[in-house]
Amino acid sequence: MSVLELPSGGRRYLQIAQHLADSINSGVFKTGDRLPPERELAATLEVSRTTVREALLALEIMRFVEIRLGAGVFVLPENMRERDRGDLLAVEEVGPWEVLEARRVIEGESAFRAAQRATEDQLAAMLDCIERMEARLNDIPHFDRADAEFHMLIARAAGNSVIESYVAHLWKMRDSPLWERWYDKTRNPGNRRRSIEDHKAIYKALKRRLPEVARTAMCAHIDVLAERFFDLNL
Repeated sequence: MSVLELPSGGRRYLQIAQHLADSINSGVFKTGDRLPPERELAATLEVSRTTVREALLALEIMRFVEIRLGAGVFVLPENMRERDRGDLLAVEEVGPWEVLEARRVIEGESAFRAAQRATEDQLAAMLDCIERMEARLNDIPHFDRADAEFHMLIARAAGNSVIESYVAHLWKMRDSPLWERWYDKTRNPGNRRRSIEDHKAIYKALKRRLPEVARTAMCAHIDVLAERFFDLNL
């Protein structure tokens, strides 16, 4: 089935998830079967790998499949499925890729303006966040709180309440099941250390009052997150 035959309306990754769930429920893919590779699904359904990846994450949340990194995506027994097809269709969650795209645009600009407007107290608070991330590298809840606080401090330092509210909204989207499922698969000490180094580069540009450099550093940081989305070996 090509994407042209899928129902119109709604998020594309949910349309793909619906199609795959229907295929599982109808027995096209049986318990224990390995789904076709991501690239093959993308070509068959005429959609991007990003869309397929988000669809597979949604199906894993619904317990239709299990993603085994490096091995593939496997169909779970029917009695393990937590939601039926109707529940799947009711979900209208924004996918991680859209969130990252929006963050790149908005947080890049917030870093640009923060380099011009941040107070010394705000800069000191940002540095404190980085130091807490370093000190609590393996304490994931603490690390994540310091990470979020760093980004929100930059948004606040931009001196624009609308920018700050948009950044806060984008970060709240990280609490969604789809984002959490993806993020859990990329959590490791190496990635957390890379995030710290990215934050240091952003902070250095802010401290030196270099708006263009700050924007570039922020966009590069978010680009790394996007690369991790694609680097997952499903």
